[in-house]
Amino acid sequence: MLFSEIIGQERIKARLKETVRNNRVAHAQLFYGSEGNGKLALAIAYAQFINCRDKKKLERGDSCGVCPSCIKFNKLIHPDLHFVFPVAGNESNKPFVSSDFLAEWRSFLIENNYYVSLDDWFKKIAIERKQAAINVAETNQIIHKLSYTSYESEYKVMLIWMVEKLNYPAAPRILKILEEPPEKTLILLVAEKPDLIISTILSRLLPVKIPRIEDADLIEVVSQRFHLNEAEASAIALQANGNYAEVLRLVGQSDSRKMNFERFRDWMRVCYAFDVKELINFSETAARESRESNKHFLIYGLSVIRNCLMLNYTKNALINISGEEKGFYEKFSPFINHLNINSFANEFNKAVYHIERNVNSGLVFFDLSLTAAKLLRLK
Repeated sequence: MLFSEIIGQERIKARLKETVRNNRVAHAQLFYGSEGNGKLALAIAYAQFINCRDKKKLERGDSCGVCPSCIKFNKLIHPDLHFVFPVAGNESNKPFVSSDFLAEWRSFLIENNYYVSLDDWFKKIAIERKQAAINVAETNQIIHKLSYTSYESEYKVMLIWMVEKLNYPAAPRILKILEEPPEKTLILLVAEKPDLIISTILSRLLPVKIPRIEDADLIEVVSQRFHLNEAEASAIALQANGNYAEVLRLVGQSDSRKMNFERFRDWMRVCYAFDVKELINFSETAARESRESNKHFLIYGLSVIRNCLMLNYTKNALINISGEEKGFYEKFSPFINHLNINSFANEFNKAVYHIERNVNSGLVFFDLSLTAAKLLRLK
């Protein structure tokens, strides 16, 4: 992965390159931020840049992409690059570890341009209904692998994705190696919710906050990569809200977008009418949907609410929304204002949080419906 292949994030790229140029590479770093913002891609590009053999890499500001090290990094098969990620076991006594899924992991990253989500990974290995984690057996593997001598590169790299999934019994086993790793070892941890990381681990890491992708960068990439016109690219980028993993889900899914739009429109109408019977029916229907379907519907709803607020204050903000959607936005936007926008955002984010943690979807949506009915009346 080259830095030049990563969408936007120029300030972060410059900061990472500077640490190499000044020989100030911290041995344990935490790349954190929202889903689909490129944090995993940045971590891999950073590791590749450090181990690139081209002596002109600092002058050029990127890996060469053609030396033996870069070629193996691009295929994710470098012997000094180790991955750890959440997995779930089966009914046997032997717990699964990341190395059992390396083939699936490599294809998963490459197929999705390194912009991936936890839900999509669980789908890839068919463990949506299991509790995935980074377990004790995995931490033993981490310690064992980092005890190896480097095969080819200056640095051994251990990349731990979604470190917040590290379970409590496993955490103490890697504290010492985070604090005093073997020489020329780089441990890169990637997370979306750093507040869920055990404090004793968090205190041993150098945090690198990765912001969401800027809309302009996302629109440009969507237009070029998927050969869409500016209006189509803008509509997708606005809905994705800085999340390229969401872009990949949205492209070519017009039926899904239309379904989410109609579902949200009908829901808000029932909330405003405060038809309790229909709210119960809506909640019972949501309970039969998959966790991911409900999660992405709520994220879509958040994007509608955000865009409606923009329409209230910048009249040209949504010129790329057309047809039924534009008509609904224009009618719905007066109900979104400075009095309720924060509450809407907080309640929808709270609902996403509860859905992710397997709280009963019917109860989550009924509670959110009652709150939305109240907020829509704040003028």
